Amino acid sequence: MQISWLGLSCFELKVKTLEGEVNIVVDPFENATGLKLPRSLEGSLVLVSHNEMHANNSGAVSGNPFLISTPGEYEIKGIFVYAISAPSQADANAKQNLIFRIEAEEMSLAHLGALDRELTNEELEQLENIDLLMIPVGGGRVMSPKTASAVMSQIEPRVVIPMTHAVSNLKEKLAPVEEFCKQVGTCRREDASKLKITKKDLPEEDMLLVNLSV
Repeated sequence: MQISWLGLSCFELKVKTLEGEVNIVVDPFENATGLKLPRSLEGSLVLVSHNEMHANNSGAVSGNPFLISTPGEYEIKGIFVYAISAPSQADANAKQNLIFRIEAEEMSLAHLGALDRELTNEELEQLENIDLLMIPVGGGRVMSPKTASAVMSQIEPRVVIPMTHAVSNLKEKLAPVEEFCKQVGTCRREDASKLKITKKDLPEEDMLLVNLSV
């Protein structure tokens, strides 16, 4: 599996299946965010966690992809996707948010969308035995670095990829990834542009923090 981070909560996942390679695009954003989505982006599957410009530009993904933007269980081309409702902090203006559990290449991935709080017990039950976690860490409309560290401890994944943090040209004000790294404390960190990983590459004991660049 190859994982590329495109900024905010947007990822491109290239997954090998019995039917060949499948491209999954999660949370494609609009250029109004200050970031530019690659024009060549193509996918078999598009996952949209929240209906805002940070994540809902599914029309920019070519290839006539299957869209997942509502809660449910899906199987597409041998890949299982569980879309779990996890709305923002409970108040009168609570915003809908989905968190995704993706089962592919004998690994379990979790993408927390625009989550801005710790997980409930019910949500956590659906995220058992997660190998790789994509987690927002920049504060503001998503969880703060401190809350993100607590959520990471709730899930206990083997690999963590921070997302929705400050990068060049982004109009939104977010905390830099370093603030999250400070909260995490001791963990192995790798900086890379893409992550290629298989089940046998997963760390056995130490959790690995992978800081992907845009």
